Amino acid sequence: QTEFSSINRLRKRIMKKLGLLIVILSVFSTTVFSQVDDSKSRTILDKVSAKLQTYTNFKIEFSYTMEDKAHDINETLNVTVVMQGKKFNLDFMDRNIIGDGKTMWTYSSDDEEVTISNAEEGDETGNPFDILTDYDKTFRTKLIKTIKEDGKTIHIIDMYPKETKSYHKIRVKIDKATMRLVSGTIHNKDNVTYTYKVKKFTPNVTV
Repeated sequence: QTEFSSINRLRKRIMKKLGLLIVILSVFSTTVFSQVDDSKSRTILDKVSAKLQTYTNFKIEFSYTMEDKAHDINETLNVTVVMQGKKFNLDFMDRNIIGDGKTMWTYSSDDEEVTISNAEEGDETGNPFDILTDYDKTFRTKLIKTIKEDGKTIHIIDMYPKETKSYHKIRVKIDKATMRLVSGTIHNKDNVTYTYKVKKFTPNVTV
């Protein structure tokens, strides 16, 4: 029971932060950036949006890193997720989590056990798409700079929430050539950061 509770807390923590990553990745396919503060960042994000709107779904393989320097914590997990509308299929740590926007099924291969839970309205852990509503009214964005990284031209854009959140900034990196997300870092107010680096992006997969 103690082990299950720990895994469940970890699942919720990852899903909550994953929700923000999914927002970063999927909001471009559902939202027009009509009300942002920086025209350069808007132009870039609109191009990402236009491209993602052509996909039926997508599969992302990425690394998730939590860094808490104050407590000497640096944890990294490898995660795979398939997104289609409000539905998702997530794999990490021998756990498979499937959601349809209303219900979540968590399967543990070690225990051969399935836990079923309801996705509470407005809960990022249950339905990360809930906070996509009026996204352009929720964040201010700014193009910080364009750099060369690993042989690619990368746009660095910061997104600042207009309302009070546990984080004060989300920094995203966009590949200029492909107009796809390279990474996203959530900067919490407690100086803890959550970084997601996309290893592989595959659009229009068979599910």
